[in-house]
Amino acid sequence: MTSIGIVDNDRFALTMLTQTVGRAMPGSRVVWAVESGAQALHHCLYDRSAVPDVLLLDMSLTDVDGVEVCRRIRMASDRPPILGITSYALDHYRQAAIDAGAQGIIPKSSTPRELVEAISIVADGGVIGEGFTDAAAAHRSVVFASQPAEVLSERERQVLDRYAANRSTDEIARELGIKPSTVFVVVGHAKSKLKAATRAEAIRIYLASRRADSTH
Repeated sequence: MTSIGIVDNDRFALTMLTQTVGRAMPGSRVVWAVESGAQALHHCLYDRSAVPDVLLLDMSLTDVDGVEVCRRIRMASDRPPILGITSYALDHYRQAAIDAGAQGIIPKSSTPRELVEAISIVADGGVIGEGFTDAAAAHRSVVFASQPAEVLSERERQVLDRYAANRSTDEIARELGIKPSTVFVVVGHAKSKLKAATRAEAIRIYLASRRADSTH
């Protein structure tokens, strides 16, 4: 049985979401539905028995911003997977939700079938939308983003910057005056420091840390 937590500061929307999930998703259970980010944080961070299999999170809360709720949860743990929901255009929150560690974002206008499908995908470890990652990878990314990018060497940053700009390994080697094999070694060191499983994940974590630095 999939357990679901829901937070939405609009009482009507909260009731509708709770009823929709209950009716359209057999085998699921809404374990709690709250109107504030603070309540959601309490359930997810301080009452581990109440952590749901999926958190359905309104991104525009009034007490604690939904993006901040997501970031605090993901900083602490890779549980629960988080699915953002918003009445705004998705692009309004997409990048912020990615950086905060969510596993996807959908519109409040989604049909019951679309809502259930999205919840099921996230509950099974999947993601909704380009740029999102699973909860474990997102946890590593958010934790690293809270640290200065200077944990990487200058050479490591140079290589990751160029991969992020879609340069090939051979192009990077020529630009930096090193061998392609050295590029791979540098990437390996960066992956180890960032606790990334792949080069793509290392690049994403590094870029997230740069964005975090730029907002401080």
